[in-house]
Amino acid sequence: MTCALCVTAAVFGAQRADALSLKDAILFVLETNPDIKAAEANKQAIEFELEQARNFYAPSIEFEAWAGTSENRGTASPDLGAASGSVDGFEVTGRISQMLFDGFRTRSEIERQAYRIDGAAFRVLERSEVLSLEAVRLYSDVLRSQSLLSLARNNLAYHRDVYGRLKTGYDRGVVGIGDLQQGEERVYLAEDIILEFQLNLEDVKTLFLETVGVEAKALQNLPGISSAVPASLELAVGRARSVNPVIKFMQSDVGSAEALSRRANANQYPTVHLEAEGRTGEDVGGFIGDREDFRVGVVMRYEFQGTRKRAERQEQARRVNESRSHLLSQTRRVESEVRQSWSTLRSARRRLTTIQGQARLSRKLREAYEAEYLVGNRSLLDVLNTQSALFQAEANLINARSLATYVEYRLLASIGVLLPTLGMEAPEDAAPYARDQVGAPGLSEVSGERQFDANSFNNWRKSVDK
Repeated sequence: MTCALCVTAAVFGAQRADALSLKDAILFVLETNPDIKAAEANKQAIEFELEQARNFYAPSIEFEAWAGTSENRGTASPDLGAASGSVDGFEVTGRISQMLFDGFRTRSEIERQAYRIDGAAFRVLERSEVLSLEAVRLYSDVLRSQSLLSLARNNLAYHRDVYGRLKTGYDRGVVGIGDLQQGEERVYLAEDIILEFQLNLEDVKTLFLETVGVEAKALQNLPGISSAVPASLELAVGRARSVNPVIKFMQSDVGSAEALSRRANANQYPTVHLEAEGRTGEDVGGFIGDREDFRVGVVMRYEFQGTRKRAERQEQARRVNESRSHLLSQTRRVESEVRQSWSTLRSARRRLTTIQGQARLSRKLREAYEAEYLVGNRSLLDVLNTQSALFQAEANLINARSLATYVEYRLLASIGVLLPTLGMEAPEDAAPYARDQVGAPGLSEVSGERQFDANSFNNWRKSVDK
């Protein structure tokens, strides 16, 4: 709570200063976004499920009170106080039971809940990474849209200047009406572009407010993170395999399934309890008089019900199989996202270099046409044509720069290291701890480094049926 208040105060302080940095925006997302809050609440709820599981080790104490009518209809008893008819009475019973052995069912349930807690923590981290990236995207889009709008305004100013010169030439009789009308049409087109860019900017700001929860005001340039980009695709994929929260979540899901399978295996064993029971009452069971008895001892119970228990064990073994398949599927998806981000980044960087050259050449071409116009070798419409080409090239350059920068962030997010790269901490509930705290075993060997090997996975599947 203190952290949340500090963050909120910091962000509102930034707002009062009429500025919002990227870190401010991400902090606001981490502290206020409802998707993250829902994931945190889920993790906290599972912590209480773990507390419930732990209490299966505690003694169970039960009290029961009864009051009513009873009648003895010939039950053999040496008690000479049997009533000839129904008799009203009461009885109070107290029981205490301490589990001594349950085939490690309780232990397995504790381990399962521990894995679920850690899985929920990784889900909080995953939501934090995804929504932080979305904040980066919208932050970048606002900056890009603002740059495009500024470019469009400069373009309109240039067109109006040229149109003014065309109008002067027309008034002097040196420019035809067709050239003047074409120049005016270009001005209208430039104005329409501004209206379109303004609408796009407002749309992006609306999405920004929805995701971040605060208005986009006086945004700053995105911090450069090129130095944090892995040197090769292999390094990026390897890093994702070891730290990506989606993979970590699925590994925890496998751990939970394995613990559930161990819990099912407990049905092969009897349960053993130390139990004590005491009763006191009056006029109970159709007999007149006081009743008091007490017993204490060890009780063993074992249930038989066809092949149900064996079927339960086989079911949970297949559930582990299912969880591992989901893990492999999600691992492939994460790797695919990393590869796609890597390819997009390389393409964006190459395209940026090309567009920079194009924009530089378009700028020189317009300057050359303006110089030629001054000596009478070019018309003002020729100059406007080069201005249109320059405007398009510079707009493409703004888009390309924005994309090249954003894709670097997307690559780091697909790996799962966006927040650490920015020097920011995930929410407190994103930290896994429960498995280590309860001493739960790690995943079986197939879910380690060999989990990405199809042959080892098939061998594990065959072993399940043995």
